[in-house]
Amino acid sequence: MQLTLHLTDKCNLNCKYCFVKRSPQSMTRDVAFAAVNFGMKGTKTSGLLFYGGEPLLEKQLIYDIVKYTKGIKKKTGHNFYYKITTNGTLLDEGFLKFAKEHNIAVGFSHDGPVQDDCRIFNDGSGSAAVLEEKISLLLKYQPYAVSMSVLDPSTVHNGADIVKFFFDKGFRYIHVGINYSKTAGWTNEHLPILEREYKKMAQMYIEWTRQEQKFYLSPFDMKILSHLKGEKYNSDRLLMSQNQPAVSTSGKIYYSSKYLGDTTFELGDVFAGINPGKQKAINERALIPAESCQKCAIRSRCNYAYDSLVSSGNDIATDVLPMQCANEQILTPIVDCAAETLYKENNALFMHKHYNEMYPVMSLMEDRT
Repeated sequence: MQLTLHLTDKCNLNCKYCFVKRSPQSMTRDVAFAAVNFGMKGTKTSGLLFYGGEPLLEKQLIYDIVKYTKGIKKKTGHNFYYKITTNGTLLDEGFLKFAKEHNIAVGFSHDGPVQDDCRIFNDGSGSAAVLEEKISLLLKYQPYAVSMSVLDPSTVHNGADIVKFFFDKGFRYIHVGINYSKTAGWTNEHLPILEREYKKMAQMYIEWTRQEQKFYLSPFDMKILSHLKGEKYNSDRLLMSQNQPAVSTSGKIYYSSKYLGDTTFELGDVFAGINPGKQKAINERALIPAESCQKCAIRSRCNYAYDSLVSSGNDIATDVLPMQCANEQILTPIVDCAAETLYKENNALFMHKHYNEMYPVMSLMEDRT
C-alpha cells in the first residue's frame, strides 16, 4: 500500500488553483507513526508520499518518520520507499543529502516561465526568483526529479514553453496537468490554444526522440501507454488508485487526496483502520464509467471516464467535467499522430522505450555507468 501523508495543511505559497483546504493543522508524530503501522498491514513493502500543504514545513517530522521506518525494517525486514511533492522553496542541501541517502524521490511543483502567474507567496510576491537556484541544487542531488506543472486558462498559451523550460534546465521527467477546477474559467476559446500547445509539444517529443534524448513527458507517454494496454490501462490505474489512500493531519483516511475532508469518501482512521464495506462500495462505483462516456471511442484510454467520483447527497455519482472530456479528445489524436510518426520510422529509442519491458531498468543502468 502507498499512503499519501498530508503532513500539514499549512503552506508558504498561495497557488491560485490549489485544491487543499488551508488550516493551521499539522500531523503529530503519533498520527504519523500510526499511519506507518496501518500502511504495513498485509504487505511486505509500503510507500509513503509526503504531501501537504507544503511538507517541508514539517521537515523534522519527515526525518522522524524515516527514522521510525528504518527501525521497523531492521526488526522485521519490511521495506519502505518514499516520495515527496514540494513547491521547492524550502529545499536546501541538508534535506537533499538526506533524501539522496534514503532514496526519497522528489516531485517539484513549478510552472516554469509562468511560475509567478499562479504560484505566489502569501504576501502576493512571486516565487520564481527564489526557485531559480533551487533547480540546479535539486538536479545535482536528484537528476531524476520530476517537474510537475499545471496548465490554467491564464497560462495555457505557454504550455509548450513550460515543457521546454524544464527540458532545457535538465529535467527528464516532465509532468503537465490541467487545472480542472469548476471555477478555473475554461471557455471554448481556450481549446484551440490548448490544441496548438499540444501540437508544439508533439513536435518536441518527436525531435527529442530522434535526437536519442531519454525523457518522459506525461501526458504523452501515458497516452501512448493507454494505446498499448487497451482495456487494461484503466483497470491498472484503478487498482493503483485503490491502493493509495490519503491520510489527513488528524489521521482520518480518505479514498484519495482530492477527497480530503469529504465524509462521503472517508474510510476510517489510522488507529481503528478502515471500513472495508465502504471501501469496497467506492471501489466498485469507480469501475462504472460515466453515462456520457459509455459509447465514447476513446473510453478505454481516457483518464476520467472511470473514477471521476463526486458526492451526491449521501450517495456517490460520476461526474466527468466538460474540460476533462475536451482535453482527452484534443490530446489523444495528437499523441497518436506523433507516436505513429516515430513508429513508422522504426525509431530505435521509441521502440525500445515502449515495447521493451526492461527499458526502465536498462536505461537506469546505462545512466549509472
